[in-house]
Amino acid sequence: MSRKMGRYAGLALGIWSISAVLRAEAVPEAADGLSLYNLDAVVVTATRAPLSIKETPVLTRVISAREIETSGLRNIQEVLESELAGVEFHQAGYGESMTFQGLDARYLLFLVDGERIAGETYGNIDYGRIPLNNIERIEIVRGASSVLYGSSAMGAVINIITKTPESPVRIVASGRFGTRYEKNDALVDGVSRNTRLDIPNLTGDLYAGFNFGALQSQTTLSYIGTDGYMLFSTAPEVRHYAALKNLMNPTEAPLTDITYEAPIDELGLSVSGQRNQSITQRLDYTLDPRWKVYAKGGYFQKSVFAFPSSQTNAGDAADIYTWETYNSYNWQGGIEFAPNENHQFTLSYNGDLSLREKDSLQFFVPKQKHLVQNPRLLYTGRLGEYNRLTAGVEYVGEQLNYDLSRYGYADRRDLKTASAYIQDEILIGLPLSFSAGIRGDYSNRFGWNFTPRVSGKYAVGDYSLRVNYSEGYRNPTLKELYMNFLIPTGTVTIVGNPELKPEYNRYLSVAAEYINGFTQISLSGYTSWFRDKIDVREVVEGRTTKLVYNNIDKSRYTGLELMARTRLFPGFFVMGNYNYVHQMEAGNTASQQYIYPSPHTATLQLDYRFMGGEREYGVRLSGRYIGEKEYSVAYSAPLRLPDYPGKLLMGAYTASHEAYTLWNLSASAQLTENLLLQAGIDNLLDYRAPVIDFNASMSAGRNGFVKLVFSFE
Repeated sequence: MSRKMGRYAGLALGIWSISAVLRAEAVPEAADGLSLYNLDAVVVTATRAPLSIKETPVLTRVISAREIETSGLRNIQEVLESELAGVEFHQAGYGESMTFQGLDARYLLFLVDGERIAGETYGNIDYGRIPLNNIERIEIVRGASSVLYGSSAMGAVINIITKTPESPVRIVASGRFGTRYEKNDALVDGVSRNTRLDIPNLTGDLYAGFNFGALQSQTTLSYIGTDGYMLFSTAPEVRHYAALKNLMNPTEAPLTDITYEAPIDELGLSVSGQRNQSITQRLDYTLDPRWKVYAKGGYFQKSVFAFPSSQTNAGDAADIYTWETYNSYNWQGGIEFAPNENHQFTLSYNGDLSLREKDSLQFFVPKQKHLVQNPRLLYTGRLGEYNRLTAGVEYVGEQLNYDLSRYGYADRRDLKTASAYIQDEILIGLPLSFSAGIRGDYSNRFGWNFTPRVSGKYAVGDYSLRVNYSEGYRNPTLKELYMNFLIPTGTVTIVGNPELKPEYNRYLSVAAEYINGFTQISLSGYTSWFRDKIDVREVVEGRTTKLVYNNIDKSRYTGLELMARTRLFPGFFVMGNYNYVHQMEAGNTASQQYIYPSPHTATLQLDYRFMGGEREYGVRLSGRYIGEKEYSVAYSAPLRLPDYPGKLLMGAYTASHEAYTLWNLSASAQLTENLLLQAGIDNLLDYRAPVIDFNASMSAGRNGFVKLVFSFE
């Protein structure tokens, strides 16, 4: 039913879009300015203080609220994939896993208003905790940023900036309904449990902002429901084994260079349904022009509903499809003191608590309790017309109770880090400018650590050149130190290593940029050298195989990124983004990596906004290209080959996925001054991966949606 609805909706949307374009008038010049693509935006992530994006010493990408709102996308994952080449989300055994420019989520620091988020799951935060309705912009700073942000800021910092009410009253309410991915009909003891799996693809948001002068308030509520579905391979996986061991005779010489066409997996891979709900409240009060205080609190609840085949201990039949449950709490407070326009002090505190109570391995047992506390004192000030200083001290304390700890859930582990940092920006606004900084951290487990950063920018007319050298580090997570996880097959155990050392990287980038009128082009090359990089390596002890976290010898990532945006004619913008990354690693044994990014990725957006009478309309076509990728699988089920009777064979293999593209089409119409209608088709060409595994596209196929937005200001 959903495929038919998608085809009909796609046809209707295409006809409407073409007819509307033929009747269109260009949007007024005032609505067609640089603001659409943020070329004049003020950003804070690169320097922790407001600075024009043109003046930042480090190339910064901004995704604005308008880009998010006009896209019709429903979550942060879809926004990042649509806007940034090099971003890939994969389905892993525990949920979604992200990579960016070859690096996994352990090296990507997600912030909300500059603050850390708790609840890491194998390197990934819970992306459902970031609703779109309250985002003012997203700032992405590539490369090591540990001078300002400490551990984990080795690959990129992604800072979600929330909205600030500017008008006395602003109310925005929206609802998005998508067609069903799949109809799941299951009976348990004669009772239908459809509601556990057939969750409507429904998103509802409410934002209420009030500005009464000295007092500002903003409240956000969000609900996201996602339908669960199954994916099945339609083609066999072609595997190449460098060596196959005979399990029946371990002393026998292994078979080498074997290519095998595996039978199509009939079990498929399940993508669980979800329900996410959140509420956030923030209050800001200006005591006088010099003093301001703020307080914020939030709650997030998530339920994941899995297919029965995913269960190993279902427990109560009434909850047979409840696979995981999460609850998260966040609280913040701060005081800002600005004695004059050139100096500001901010004293803040951020607390974030994440609780995971159930999962598919064992029900009704606490799974994880992760608490992050982060007090900070920050100073930013101008020392003359062309010089600005940023300095701060902070403390980051983590506490973790984890059921997969080798010592059990009751054994609480902690990691405490005290830090001081300083960064000086020299000759800001002049053709040649510099930025230099250093950070010192002291950890209760790893002692002292120092990281520097030096950046330079030279601008001539519409052209600029940026050079950035920085160093980053990442402390081992408490899971990497103390995990003891027996994989459900019962043959392999993932083991933490208390002897792990922090890992470091040296990052060098060179970026050339051209900005003129409605055109922006940037070309950047980057390379990142890792030392003591933490990875999983195989250790065989008799008949027991362990995957142990270890520091490996060296690792290097080198890449190239090209981005271009232009306005071809009034109202019509084109944006393209291409990323190439090459990964090189060396260790005593092969890496047990299981998520592999594609070396070549690209995005393309065609955005046309026009006037029909007094109303504004828009059509947007966006596409993603994911190049061919090769991946390795360390362990597979034992197999018997016809050419080798009497042998039970097992070994690592390599395989590959074909290149593919995904296209989304959406249209918007301003029905009234307060009412906006959007409709669209996701995965317009109905692409489905022929071979399904963790490295494949997880798209469910073509899916239509309708969204209605009411705004009052």
